[in-house]
Amino acid sequence: MSKKASNFQKVVMSWGYRGKEIFKPLNTGWIDDNVACVREWIANIFFYNKSGTTIMIDAGYNYERLSEKMAWLDIEPSSIKHILITHQDTDHVGAVERDSDGLFKNAKLYISEIENKYMTGERRRKVIFGLYKLPIVKSDNERELLQDGDVFYIDDIKVEAILVPGHTWGHMVYLIDDEYLFTGDTIWFGANGGYSFINSLAEDNELAKRSLTKLEMLLRDREITPKVITGHTGWSDDLDFVFAKKAFVCNSFKKQKPHDPNAPYDGYDEKEDIEERARNERLKKAEPVSDRISSAYHSSKDIYDDVLTQGNLLSRAYIRFFWSGTDDNEIARRILSYIPNDFKGDILDVPVGTAVFTEKKWKNLSESNITCLDYSVDMLEQAKRRLDGCKNVTFIQGDVGKLPFSDKSFDVVLSMNGFHAFPDKKKAFIETRRVLKKGGSFIACFYIKGKSKRIDRLVRNVLSRKGWFTPPFPTEEQLLRILHKLYSEVEYHVDGSIVYFKCVK
Repeated sequence: MSKKASNFQKVVMSWGYRGKEIFKPLNTGWIDDNVACVREWIANIFFYNKSGTTIMIDAGYNYERLSEKMAWLDIEPSSIKHILITHQDTDHVGAVERDSDGLFKNAKLYISEIENKYMTGERRRKVIFGLYKLPIVKSDNERELLQDGDVFYIDDIKVEAILVPGHTWGHMVYLIDDEYLFTGDTIWFGANGGYSFINSLAEDNELAKRSLTKLEMLLRDREITPKVITGHTGWSDDLDFVFAKKAFVCNSFKKQKPHDPNAPYDGYDEKEDIEERARNERLKKAEPVSDRISSAYHSSKDIYDDVLTQGNLLSRAYIRFFWSGTDDNEIARRILSYIPNDFKGDILDVPVGTAVFTEKKWKNLSESNITCLDYSVDMLEQAKRRLDGCKNVTFIQGDVGKLPFSDKSFDVVLSMNGFHAFPDKKKAFIETRRVLKKGGSFIACFYIKGKSKRIDRLVRNVLSRKGWFTPPFPTEEQLLRILHKLYSEVEYHVDGSIVYFKCVK
């Protein structure tokens, strides 16, 4: 079964899932000194090494390059005597099925007693919401059947088996030496945290969510924080991130939101998985998108100012080529003119960035109370230096998706080139409106989608991959629907690829 199923998935699932940001496998390499990873298209298998003993976690596809990639990690297939199986789906057991290459024919399989019933034919694995039965998995390897809570040792490696039914009826996760938790298809990491795994592949989605809740309670009650390592979306040691969306399920029929700029377009494209990286680069953990944006600005804040203000010859050429004639400085002047020079009131600038566009305006509004908020500490520090001496300006590090202000706190909310950078734009619209006083104004400008193929391509293929910001969210029509739904008055203009407007609550 495994060869046929593996080839089927490579073709059909590649086509069906591309662009949806669902599968985000690690490349081949080492997470740390103990844990190595091999990438097999969209799936990862893992090796845990301690005191000369190496155990394998899941057996992956029936994958032609497995032996080759294991060599990148200096692991011999013949050295593997023990394989922990989370569940029996083809992308987790293919290398130990009867029609495989037999790389691990002498290895013992550890599998839950319930899960083993799929392999004996006592149960049939169902997918696509129970509509389709998968063929029976057949393997001749020796098996040790496990119960929930079993603790056993492989040499001096401690293994605890924890039953987490839902994706399959007998799915196990394995806690190794109380420091590593291998979760198979229990958890899916989105851009904003861990969800229950893909909805269409689960035996029981509600049960899967309850299993996640139980798993989190177990870890927190024991006060341990292991590295949580998933089968398809990387690893994290931040339990708040790992279980952030445990009450929700990854919907395989939709493109994932919030957008993850680091997600591959096609998880089956392995061109970035190369030996040089496997040997020389450690595999980074999954993080919230906002953390990646912050990190990106940490290393590129000077470039940010140069590009947006066209501060040097290269930047001017860059803007002329990509921005189709749009002048960000001119847009800034127009939008800031919405705020009178004698304005007296409470203003929120979110995100303030480096205050590159608002510096002069805020210095002149001496009788207004101005709050500058940004997620990036580095950007905020630059803004503080720019606005040094302004006693009416307060700086706060925070998230636009959860603004640290009470309802109706501001007369004006200003967002200069900000909304395209927010991972959850729906929350950003709702939060900025929440903190406005009745009659207050939301004033903003940002890039919109579809006005220039050149800028759409630039954002999608260059800037978003670097983590600078996520691709533009709305088309002009989508944005107008949002604004008219939230605000009583909308003054609206488009210039090139940038929209600017003033809305009254």
